Amino acid sequence: MLCKQKFSTITMADFNPFFEDEVGGIEDSIVAAVEEEKPRPTSKSEDSPKTVGPKEELSYDSIAVKLLKDNLWLSALELHTELTENGRQLPRLRDYFSNPGNFEKQSTDARGGSPQVGNLYRTSSETTFDSLDLARYSDDGNNQVDERLTVLEFELRKARETIKSLRANLTEAAESDIPSPVHSNTDMEGAVAEEATKPLERRAVNFLVNEYLMNNSYKLTSITFADENEDQDFDDWDDVGLNTPHPPDLLHLYRDFSRHVIVKPETKDVGCGEDTIDEEDEEEEQPEAVEADLNMSIEQQRQHYEAEMENLERQVFQLRGEKAELGMVVEKMEREIQSLRAPKQSTPMVSPITSPMKDPALHPDHRGERREPIGQEMTQDTPPSSTSSNQVEALRDIQPEEDGREEEGDEVDGVDDIDGVVNGDVRGGEGQEEFREVEGQTEEKMVDGYLTRRKNVSEAFQRALLGTIVHPVETTETRLLEEVSHIASSGQEVVEMLARCLPHIIPNVLLAKREELVPLILCTASSHPEARERDQLLNLLFNLIKKPDEDQRQIILSGCVAFAKHVGPTKAESELLPQCWEQITHKYPERRLLVAESCGALSPYLPKEICSSLVLSMLQQMLEDRAEEIRGSAVKSLGLVFSLIDDTDKYNQGLDLLLKALGDSSDSVVNATQQVFLSAFAGWAQDLDRLETNLISTVLKRLEVTAIDLQRPKPDLLQGERLIEHYAHTLQCLVPALYANILKTGPFKEQMQNGVEEDNEEVEIEVTRFPKPLCALHNLTVIMGDKRRLLKLMKAFDAFTIQEGETESWPSYNWLTNDYIPRLLEVVGRLDASHTNCVRALTKLFVHICKTFGPAFTDTKVTPKFQAVLNVPKEQYHTLVRSGQSAIAKATLPVFLCGVLGSHYREDDRHQISHYLQEAIVILGQCQAPQDSIHLAFNDLHANPTYHELLLAALWSCVVHTSSSVRIVTARLFELLAKGINESLVSSRVVPALITLSGDSDVSVRVATIPAFGTILENTNQKETLDRVYTQFQTFLDDTNYTQEHALMVQVIHTLGKIGPNSEPKFRDEFILPRLAAMAYTNSHSTNDANRAEVAMALFEAYSAISCCFLSVDLIRDAMLPGLRCLRKDMETVLPEHEGVVSSMIKDFESKIQGKESEDTSTRSSDPFYQPYMVSVNPNDSKASAGNKTAPARTMMGGIWGKWGK
Repeated sequence: MLCKQKFSTITMADFNPFFEDEVGGIEDSIVAAVEEEKPRPTSKSEDSPKTVGPKEELSYDSIAVKLLKDNLWLSALELHTELTENGRQLPRLRDYFSNPGNFEKQSTDARGGSPQVGNLYRTSSETTFDSLDLARYSDDGNNQVDERLTVLEFELRKARETIKSLRANLTEAAESDIPSPVHSNTDMEGAVAEEATKPLERRAVNFLVNEYLMNNSYKLTSITFADENEDQDFDDWDDVGLNTPHPPDLLHLYRDFSRHVIVKPETKDVGCGEDTIDEEDEEEEQPEAVEADLNMSIEQQRQHYEAEMENLERQVFQLRGEKAELGMVVEKMEREIQSLRAPKQSTPMVSPITSPMKDPALHPDHRGERREPIGQEMTQDTPPSSTSSNQVEALRDIQPEEDGREEEGDEVDGVDDIDGVVNGDVRGGEGQEEFREVEGQTEEKMVDGYLTRRKNVSEAFQRALLGTIVHPVETTETRLLEEVSHIASSGQEVVEMLARCLPHIIPNVLLAKREELVPLILCTASSHPEARERDQLLNLLFNLIKKPDEDQRQIILSGCVAFAKHVGPTKAESELLPQCWEQITHKYPERRLLVAESCGALSPYLPKEICSSLVLSMLQQMLEDRAEEIRGSAVKSLGLVFSLIDDTDKYNQGLDLLLKALGDSSDSVVNATQQVFLSAFAGWAQDLDRLETNLISTVLKRLEVTAIDLQRPKPDLLQGERLIEHYAHTLQCLVPALYANILKTGPFKEQMQNGVEEDNEEVEIEVTRFPKPLCALHNLTVIMGDKRRLLKLMKAFDAFTIQEGETESWPSYNWLTNDYIPRLLEVVGRLDASHTNCVRALTKLFVHICKTFGPAFTDTKVTPKFQAVLNVPKEQYHTLVRSGQSAIAKATLPVFLCGVLGSHYREDDRHQISHYLQEAIVILGQCQAPQDSIHLAFNDLHANPTYHELLLAALWSCVVHTSSSVRIVTARLFELLAKGINESLVSSRVVPALITLSGDSDVSVRVATIPAFGTILENTNQKETLDRVYTQFQTFLDDTNYTQEHALMVQVIHTLGKIGPNSEPKFRDEFILPRLAAMAYTNSHSTNDANRAEVAMALFEAYSAISCCFLSVDLIRDAMLPGLRCLRKDMETVLPEHEGVVSSMIKDFESKIQGKESEDTSTRSSDPFYQPYMVSVNPNDSKASAGNKTAPARTMMGGIWGKWGK
């Protein structure tokens, strides 16, 4: 029994996951406790069985001793199992197999002795799955070994889960172990009334309640009940506890309850503590075994009683001290009562209400205890040692009135009364009888304090009269009755009452309104003196709402922050963090999200050591969560945590977490990392002087590696482009921190001192001075903390840059100009302009650099480096540009024009943009190099309306260039400007230039203008402009000088097919479709198969695009079908793989025509207007017969048209 008690003590210890060695030490503690209580062998050793004669029958105990001595444990185990099943259990075997110390592996003696405790080996008959050598029976031995390892790993994992579950159930069983009534010296009824519900009991009752709800069709209630007890599986009774029998349902328990009501006995039965054994077992056991068991039992009882005696002696000493102290209090109260005695009110008081400020009788050691009404206290069987305590409680509630009441008059409301007199009367019965023990001492006082009566009215009569109104309530909710019968007399009692009532109130509040309870829970938890109650209240807070939304989470977070501020870092660590730890693996993402946000919100109020260890570990674990919103919240909390950490050893770990978060697959997580975590970590890196040399250099190095990989043959374009965009945007987010660090480390002391007298001046920074920050953490005013200081440092930096002062003592500035900018320029030079998204990301990066560091830095440190790369000697034009090695054909040109020169909107920059554009058009045109760079630069500059005139001027300067290649490039660039600009500019500047180029002597120049004309038709609504373009297209198709040009015809067909769905319906129906049909007819008679195939493919694409438009039946019949039939003829000859598609299009259009005609015929036949004119003509009729049949109808129609004509 003592062994079991120690085991229960170990398992019931509060397990704290924040202590290091506690997890591994639990099992060692259990084993040590069991080994300590292992029975010692007596003089008559159990290992020496008694010798019996040949006729004497062997006992089971002798057999057990022999089996254990010879290490035949399996046989002993089988014997123990069979005896247990037959109800004849042997204590020897039971104690042996219940002691885990008997089965631990121990090494043999160094001198060759036998092992102290043998090991259990698997017998050949006990074949399990993991003992089979599967590879021996398989042809594929290696695969079988791998499969066997996989299966064994699975079985090991399941076994660990089973062990964990059994440990939890065993702990609950140990906690819920109730002493036997034989060994109990207290009344069971009173113990049950006082004892709280144990976990095993709660789970069993929950299971029965859910079973009752399901059996009686309360399905919705059952679902709600299961959700509120989500930690329990209601489908499996074994989840309640280990080896727990299933009781009958609730209805049977209720019906059977009255049969087992035990009348309270007058006497008590006390057992000697011996375990009863069946008579048959007693006859079979040997005297030696019985004597050993009795000795062990006596020793255990002796130790138990000695411990109990020590406990009682401590209680006696404590009670003596309390008695002496309370004696003085009682004497003082009696003196005050005599002085305050006065007439009383006739209304009885249910419970005393005393001033919370005057409570001298309340002992400090008992302030956390709840004072029960006297009537209730006396109904319980209390041990003799507590008798004086109850009397003290009855007297303790007699409290003096405030001294100021004597001055108010002769009549006062009465002395503070004895708590529970009326409560005792209400409960009646035993309470009244037992109350008479102290009635003689306090009767007069209690009567004067509670009852105002006439002298000739007896006290019993007055109480009976009161009982007609205040009578016992027949209810099982004794808790609520007790609460309403006792009104709190101090703030501490209010806190304790709230702690008791809130767990019962919360389940009855709607989920949508439970956040209203947060203030109550927090105030109660912060003021409650007991750590256990505070833990329960905080657990209620975190489990208050099943799936808290954003607003509810913010309310809970605000409450947690307020609690942490109130209680301090130590309590916040010990009481709030465990609640977060319990919720970190919750099945609902909203709960895990609450934990992730709580870690960040609480970190400023926790010790820094905890932030850098436990909180960091929790956030690192949540960074692996499958829900992206949780990872995003964890990233933000990591930023807050690293802004508080001082431990430099955590820097590398933080950098790894940062890079991992930057590589997340979710865009929302990456954005949160760049805006919050990156900014916070950059601040810490700046304090450690690692911003430039470590953090930014790490990201820049990854950008360089990705750019090199993109140049390799057959690269992963999508992944490479995505990474370059990602790293460029990350560097863009670091620009404000880099600028702030350079300002802080600059040699500006003299300039700052000279500007002290200007402190009273108004400070304003130009709105366009800095780029728009992505978030508040990228705002330089926020980073620097003072707008005035920022402005002074900016002016000092600009002056220093213009003067080009000494920079040897400024390592961060040297790194920026000599390392950072050149490496970025090298990355830009490696990229082709065809990677549009990558080039634009790098352009934005240079815009942020130039706008942040200012025009002076851009002119002196950035622009010269780009000019040195772009200025190529004329003798190297053809070799470098045509090979694609020149920077003018790479991404360098658009990044320089849009990211550097286009960042400050100055007139000098505009002139440089125009100059470099004209030069690039000429160079790329003459060298016939790829034009992606100039096209991308035009597109990006075209997005800003302030550059439209500049771009048109640059193109007009090249319209009359002597080189036809330059004019071709110019015509193609006009196509980019034809959309998105003012229609007046299109009419006055674009169309005239295109008409001029369309009359060029070079056919290639004319062909290059056709797409630009088509773009104008798609994006312009001015009738005058459209008519000029229509005329130009008609010239292309009608002029014999153009019709003979095969390239021109192909380009016209491509353009008409492109603009057909978006052009005006009239132009499409009257020009495009007839012209396409004519060109299809001409092409079907061509003798050049190569040209015929190219034209046929262009016509096929054009008809495919236009076939999606709404076309009338007449247009289909007259223009669409003739052209498609000619195209089908060409396809059969030159492109047979597309012939089936064309035939299908023809069938679709023919079915539309037939459907429309049949619909019109049915409409006419059903209309009475057409019936006189409907004539049935037989195909076999002669011409004269048919004429005779239709003559009347023709005569009538002629009369109708004649009337209309008049």
